[in-house]
Amino acid sequence: MNPITIAHLSDIHYNPRDNSNISTMLREREILVEKRLPVCLENLKLRKPDVLLITGDLTHEGCADDYAYLKKQIGTALPGVPVLCSMGNHDRRSAFRSGFLGEGEAAPDSPYYASMVAKGYRFISLDSSWEKGMEGTFPEDALTYLREKLDGPGVCGNILIMHHPVMTMAGHLSFSMTDTFQEILQSGKITAIFNGHVHGCYTGTVCGVPQFTSDSLKTGSDLNGGRISYNDRSGYQIVTFYESGDWLVERFLLHPETELFFERDFY
Repeated sequence: MNPITIAHLSDIHYNPRDNSNISTMLREREILVEKRLPVCLENLKLRKPDVLLITGDLTHEGCADDYAYLKKQIGTALPGVPVLCSMGNHDRRSAFRSGFLGEGEAAPDSPYYASMVAKGYRFISLDSSWEKGMEGTFPEDALTYLREKLDGPGVCGNILIMHHPVMTMAGHLSFSMTDTFQEILQSGKITAIFNGHVHGCYTGTVCGVPQFTSDSLKTGSDLNGGRISYNDRSGYQIVTFYESGDWLVERFLLHPETELFFERDFY
């Protein structure tokens, strides 16, 4: 296995015009993505990651200019670092393609699938938010795309990125496992899964495959039995795979002493 250092961001939710309850609370406290993102990127610059993964909700229903802002900030701080994104339930695919990928104003609003190879690993991005939004699922064409990439030219590992975690405790926010996807995971062709969506940091395995779920860079949430609490925690993580096959997760919190905003029933 090739050694590789992966920077993992998720749920940035950038949109300075957003007036949702949480965004308003954060703005009143001057806790802004525009302040948190540079701190995050400056640390990543020092760590010199081999690749940057962003697992969805780059913006909060933002426009092309919002995606262009993120692209510029990342490109300035981490020039030359390969970046791969997956789409979340608050992303706008046409705006992402236009502002982040530079595909022009007529970019399509369709499911986003992509892949790249870095340090001998194939990274595969699937759109788990396309059909149901909050609940993760893969359309059949996503699974077809995944199979084709897994059967492609040899690499030392395949790493899947998606927005939703496979996590029973997340209830309707989780990815809905299917027999087909379970068979793919059990095939041994996938080295790891990276995701976000639940605004918390979790590490575990799914069918023996390591799964890394990142904090949100904007705000936090915690699942407590049948209730979910929202707070001002934010963070990101760095995952390193070693030649031995071992791996290490480093969690970085930008606002670790959290203030509870509100709670609500979850189920």
